[in-house]
Amino acid sequence: MKNFLLKILSFSAITLIILEVLIRLLMLTNDVPQRDIDENGLQVFQKNQKGFSHGEKWNVNSDGFLGHNDKDNQLLIIGDSFVENIMNPFECRQSSLFKKSGFDVFEIGRSGITFIEALEFYSKYKSKVNPKKTILIIDNFDFNESIQEVKKLSDRTQISLVNNEIIFGKIKGKYLKKILYNYKTLYYTYLKYLKSNKNENPIKVKNIKNSEELINKLITYSSRSYDLNNCLFAFRGKNNFKELFNKLNLEFVELNLKGSQFMYSEKDSHW
Repeated sequence: MKNFLLKILSFSAITLIILEVLIRLLMLTNDVPQRDIDENGLQVFQKNQKGFSHGEKWNVNSDGFLGHNDKDNQLLIIGDSFVENIMNPFECRQSSLFKKSGFDVFEIGRSGITFIEALEFYSKYKSKVNPKKTILIIDNFDFNESIQEVKKLSDRTQISLVNNEIIFGKIKGKYLKKILYNYKTLYYTYLKYLKSNKNENPIKVKNIKNSEELINKLITYSSRSYDLNNCLFAFRGKNNFKELFNKLNLEFVELNLKGSQFMYSEKDSHW
């Protein structure tokens, strides 16, 4: 009986090793950069990591971000996964397009950045970057995610408009995620059979009118609390609050992304 159990354990171990090697060789899962909390309480990536996503190589730079980090900068670009752009070739970045036109660029991009967190990044990094212009790439949904009174999201940086207090997001399950992401067989099983069964629904706003009032308050608060004179807000689509933006002299553009022919990956909805 003892020999039988040892054979089963040995066979299982060999099978798992073979599966791990095959999943890595065939790139059946993507490498996920681990996160840290910087000195400002903001979530950045652990510096100088490397990996692959959708077959494309990514590198985290010495400042904890994917993308360019020029030191004598003319442009600072801040945004969520649209700027993070982990699934595309490095040359398929907003910064690459600007650099071809002669600009130096510092990019701050990370999935899940809220509107208020983008402003916190701008506030904390502008003295380091000293940009002539800052472009914040956002959409209307980022406003709701920023407001704790709409829905509390403990892993994202939000503001309580009742107390005018910034609540910094926490990294959930940091060490468990490290094990999950590095053990590819386990991660593949999670993606294939567990995560696919989860319902990842966006925030449902029960009281639309109340939500709009809170967003108006958020935008007004932001214009008074941050120096936004050299900022350009680039909306991925329509700006639902353009009247307030104009009233507060906040510069913005609306990007029409529909019908674009510029696409590097079928799995990437950003382009």
